[in-house]
Amino acid sequence: MRLNGSTVCASFAICLLSAACSAGAAYAASGLPTAPSGPVTAINGVAPAASGQSSAADMFEIGNRALANEDYALAYRWLRGAAERGHPQAQTALGDMYLTGQGAEADDTEALKWYRKAAEQGEAQAQSRLGLMYVHGRGVAADDEAAVKWFRLAAEQEDAAAQSNLGLMYLEGRGVERNPIEAANWLREAAFQGEPLAQYNLALMHRDGQGVENDPLEAAWWFRKAAEEGHTEAQAQIGLMYWEGRGVPQNDVQALQWFRKAAERGDALAQYYFGVGLAEGRGLNTDREEAVKWLTNAARQGLAPAKDYLWANGNITVDSRN
Repeated sequence: MRLNGSTVCASFAICLLSAACSAGAAYAASGLPTAPSGPVTAINGVAPAASGQSSAADMFEIGNRALANEDYALAYRWLRGAAERGHPQAQTALGDMYLTGQGAEADDTEALKWYRKAAEQGEAQAQSRLGLMYVHGRGVAADDEAAVKWFRLAAEQEDAAAQSNLGLMYLEGRGVERNPIEAANWLREAAFQGEPLAQYNLALMHRDGQGVENDPLEAAWWFRKAAEEGHTEAQAQIGLMYWEGRGVPQNDVQALQWFRKAAERGDALAQYYFGVGLAEGRGLNTDREEAVKWLTNAARQGLAPAKDYLWANGNITVDSRN
């Protein structure tokens, strides 16, 4: 669920690339390398498994250490070896490397293959990733029912991302009959595990009374939890709750503090309210020049109230009006 003004529309909690990166990888910029074909040197005194004496668990540990050190070529060699020996966490990590193109050329089909191998062994992260591959049609035809199957298997193992995404499938009726109550149940499971997007989505449901009681206090509590985890849209929304005094005491200073955080990260709604606060001296001293800057930023992103505010106050510009 994402919010633009008062419009709610669903979005999956963790995209594939960010999910893979959470396992220790980082985004590759360009010129992605292929897996090296030469010999692998020892790392921290541990020799390579050319003799076949190292166990899959040892190989995974060495590969994971190389991955943490951002030595992707070395990580690939060790993780591949462990994955081929059936180690499920290594198979998941190898899938991540193929997905992000680190240590190997990006290849959705290979990523899918390794996720599936791990998922069929019951590895929860792989099941969650495989669900996302089916949602997005990466390496396989999009299939919401298959996505729900894998999300559910991972969710039942307490995987927070899968719980969040399963909740959204229930909310949208994708691959399963629409059921806002069941959606809220799964989102709550993930939210209590600290998953920020689940916290944000659950807050929206409490704010709008979808599958749960309309409860501004509960909405504000979950918005704040997600905002404290750095969720940009939640920061804008808790700012709005303080601005309007919904679920929390009205407080312009608190509102502007949260609006600033989200505005600096590019949220158009927060940029608009932060600009209005500066223009009207709410929560901060009046600063017309700074206000126009933030309102213009919001207007350039297409936020109609920002364009209207600039127009009404004689600050129309070509960029903000078009």
